[in-house]
Amino acid sequence: MKRSSPIFLELLQFRTTISLLLNYRDLIRILTWRDFLARFRGSIFGLLWAVAQPLLMMGVYTLVFSYILKVRFTSNDSPTEFAVYLLCGLVPWNSFNEGINASCSLMRANPNLVKKVVFPLEVLPVNLTLVTMIQQSIGLILLFVLTFFVVGTLHWQIIFIPIFLLLQFMLQTGLTWILSSISVYLPDIRQVISLITLSLMFITPIMYPETLVPDRFRLIVMLNPLAQLIGMYRRVLMEGKSPTFEQLLMVSISSLFLWMVGFVWFNRTKYAFPDFL
Repeated sequence: MKRSSPIFLELLQFRTTISLLLNYRDLIRILTWRDFLARFRGSIFGLLWAVAQPLLMMGVYTLVFSYILKVRFTSNDSPTEFAVYLLCGLVPWNSFNEGINASCSLMRANPNLVKKVVFPLEVLPVNLTLVTMIQQSIGLILLFVLTFFVVGTLHWQIIFIPIFLLLQFMLQTGLTWILSSISVYLPDIRQVISLITLSLMFITPIMYPETLVPDRFRLIVMLNPLAQLIGMYRRVLMEGKSPTFEQLLMVSISSLFLWMVGFVWFNRTKYAFPDFL
């Protein structure tokens, strides 16, 4: 049989992934809402915890970086403006951080589903990503409200945010496919990823502006899709500017690449999962 070109295989896998999501959309919807609501089942305040977490983190970081360390995103000394800039970074970061770390125990937490021959395991990482992004959407609503009070308006560039969410979904799902697969064979990967995400939090300009990064480290920020994504949120919400072409291109290429590689990797390794669980 004639071997297909790598480009053709990538395009084929991308179409296969889209078909998978469409075929199992009802299953994904049911699992996503079940897992999201399970987070707050039995708690007194319920969904309020989804708002309390980013608010608490924003308050602590604003106190430390704005009042104590005197970090500023702009020439304005307003701590409220600093808080909104900070929340633009925390909201997408929290979703990414939680999803990536949880992916390292995803398959081991669902051995009954992994060992079912007919169950489509590919939907579990998608489900995990959607759960974290629902919580992110709640944080975005809070961010919109705070932005309106601080800036006085919501700029029309807010229409770009659904594109940001789509790109983040592809990026996060691709990584989740890869890490959830590797963790089946290497359980210690969870501790490694925990250290990496902790380091990445400080490398990514979340609690400080990108302008504070020394020139010799600027390339690291440029190649970090999360840094570009956070930068786009700040441009749209706080500065009333459209994302730059370079930002969109960088995040789009990274997201599409990881989406395709993650799907191919997961499908080539999933058949041996039951032997290791």
